[in-house]
Amino acid sequence: MTNLETPTALALTAIEVETGSGVRLGSESASLLAASTPVRLITSDGVATARSYDSVTQDGAASVGRLDTVLPDGTRVLVVDTWSPSAEGDSFLVNRSFSIAEAGTAAGVRAELVVESTVEAEQADWQFYVTGALYNRNDTDLDGKEDYLGGYVQEYRDDRNGHLAVLAYLPGTRRGFSLARTSVPTFDSAISEDELVSGVVIGESDIGSLGIDSREGDPLALRAGYPFGEEVTFSLETSGRGWAGFLPVEDGRTAAVDYELRVFSADDLTEAIWSVTQRQIVRLGTRPSELPLPMEELEQHRFRLTQLYFKDWDEAEDPKRPAGYMTHFSPRKGQTLGSLIEFGFTGAQALHALNAIRRGYREEVPLWTERARQVLDFFVREMQAENGFSEGIYDTRSKDFVRWFTGILLPFQYSDDDSEARAYLGSQMTEALGPIARTLRTVPGNYTRTMCESIYPLLLAYEAEARQGVEHPDWLAAGERFGSFLLTVQGEDGAWFRGYSPEGEGLTTPVEWFGKSPVEQRSGTIFPIEVLSVLHRITGNEEYKQAALRAADYIAETFVPGILYCGGLNDTSHIKSVKIDSVGVMFAMRSLIMAHKLGGQQRHLDAALKAAKVLSSWLFLWDVPFPKGSLLDTGGFRSTGWAVCDAIPGGGYVDDEFLEFVGDMLDIAQAAEEPALIDIVEIVLAGMQYGLSIPGNMLGYAAPGIQCEGYMTSYWLSAPEETAFSGAVNKKKGDDNDTCNGLVNAQALYGLDALRDRFGTIEFAEIRRLLGASAGA
Repeated sequence: MTNLETPTALALTAIEVETGSGVRLGSESASLLAASTPVRLITSDGVATARSYDSVTQDGAASVGRLDTVLPDGTRVLVVDTWSPSAEGDSFLVNRSFSIAEAGTAAGVRAELVVESTVEAEQADWQFYVTGALYNRNDTDLDGKEDYLGGYVQEYRDDRNGHLAVLAYLPGTRRGFSLARTSVPTFDSAISEDELVSGVVIGESDIGSLGIDSREGDPLALRAGYPFGEEVTFSLETSGRGWAGFLPVEDGRTAAVDYELRVFSADDLTEAIWSVTQRQIVRLGTRPSELPLPMEELEQHRFRLTQLYFKDWDEAEDPKRPAGYMTHFSPRKGQTLGSLIEFGFTGAQALHALNAIRRGYREEVPLWTERARQVLDFFVREMQAENGFSEGIYDTRSKDFVRWFTGILLPFQYSDDDSEARAYLGSQMTEALGPIARTLRTVPGNYTRTMCESIYPLLLAYEAEARQGVEHPDWLAAGERFGSFLLTVQGEDGAWFRGYSPEGEGLTTPVEWFGKSPVEQRSGTIFPIEVLSVLHRITGNEEYKQAALRAADYIAETFVPGILYCGGLNDTSHIKSVKIDSVGVMFAMRSLIMAHKLGGQQRHLDAALKAAKVLSSWLFLWDVPFPKGSLLDTGGFRSTGWAVCDAIPGGGYVDDEFLEFVGDMLDIAQAAEEPALIDIVEIVLAGMQYGLSIPGNMLGYAAPGIQCEGYMTSYWLSAPEETAFSGAVNKKKGDDNDTCNGLVNAQALYGLDALRDRFGTIEFAEIRRLLGASAGA
């Protein structure tokens, strides 16, 4: 591959092709992109027609391509593309307008803009990015194949694309090629079940699509569709079938949409992604959403809701005397489902307890502190083995521990057979995961994340109580036992496995659950540094520090360069559990900045900054329009600032976890002197308060302070089944996921307390002032 210099300004040249006129983008010495057939028109009967322009003319600095064509069904379409150079000089802004001059026999029509790369590159040379869906080559199992769609023909509806952009990057030339939509979609209509099944959607919608078409032997193509088209799709639907939207064919119907086609230099894929993020923030006019209530009031609703679900058992009821916050329920009924107390991950019992201790002292309510002590005492007394291994889930009904199935998969814990699980989860998830569930029930062990999320808040609670003169030596002893466990099982390379047996053996089977490659199997490395950091602070034991620094090296070398972040979530909807997800980036980011604080090594700060930039790429930078009458429409939900959950729903589902990590990102912003990250945090803090039930906007929920685990910005394409309760089945755009778990409010409250600890306030204007004063000192 030749190493070409990016031109100082991108130039557009009209070209003559066999079928008419097209355009070429590049410089005098190098062609980079070409559109010989920039217009592709598809009718709802499945017939596609690719066309060149009839002509390309100049209008001042702009080039105008025009097409007047009759499609096979008789529909006459007029297309006008106006290509204008951007002020930045590295892109062209494309205004596309098309109209139906005469209706034919087809019921609907859609238009695509298609541009192809003209640089010399093999298919395997390219790296890619689409918000929350495609990172590098989506190959964390390292088998050389894309893990979800099976290839690189990937298009995403606008409401699955938080940045409204797609990127292809060539590391050999350090050049990025991006196609972005710059006109924010403003309306959408509901899609019927019949349309979901057929894959043909004809109606009023401003939702388009953007995509990458990269096939062996063909040049890379970037394409934009209006309305949307997904040639291949993936979510709960695993067949790979495509689907598309069409505007109704009517005489005189018009439509218009704006794009930006850009070529730019970047040192690596992370920097190319960050460049797209920064450009789209400007183009889309991204700003923090207005808070629905003052932050302190929102915080109070979250905390008091959680306190309603505290429950304890006396010795006569259960000799183990369990205690916990029973926050697994449907928001509409508010009744606890099942009988489980889960530490870590979605149950977040220890994090709830930490929040309660802090608030109990701050507001002088001893009841909250005493309840929290009961919860943590139960964990230390009953759930940890002498070697430091800890159980994660206690079933108060059977008075025994259960394992593995958590989050949206909790129904596997309280279902006696597949038929009962199907009533909660639907047939697709039950059939996909039922066999794995049966295997996992024979495997004793726990997730590394779960164990770390139990001990980390426990140690912070120990410190909080000690500052008040209250000592809990048994809490610290439990933390040190787990610290010893981590030191014992850490690999020579600094890594930890995703899960461990009670004896401390790293778990690798079934591979669908614990990963197929070293990258996936050792994704547990992103979790323990937070525990080791606190243990070192409390005890001064250098072994904890050195173990943390070795782990940070592993993260920086394994996950960061190739953007192979994965394994943050413990649950999944099907196919594979160790998947590309946003919380995997969050924990890597936290671990790296904590390692930098421990050791002061620049390489850890550099890697933390890389992770923070990639994490920003998971965000929605705009407000998705929802179908009229849907929950999120009537509730005024705003998607700006929400992070996509993981690559399986591919941007169609956002969830709550980012709020826990806002303090970590601000630490990186200050240490790395990257003020743009401060803007990202403000956008997240404000936007993720939406979807929370408050007086005057209860969303149909049972009480104030309820926020679901996630929200549907698009469609999961699951079979249209009716289920008793589920986080995934039969969900449509504008729905919540009907699941409330402990981590939702626990993470939000922790994130705000992290700001208090660091800045003495949760008022963001004051935080911004303090960061500015510190940076200028």
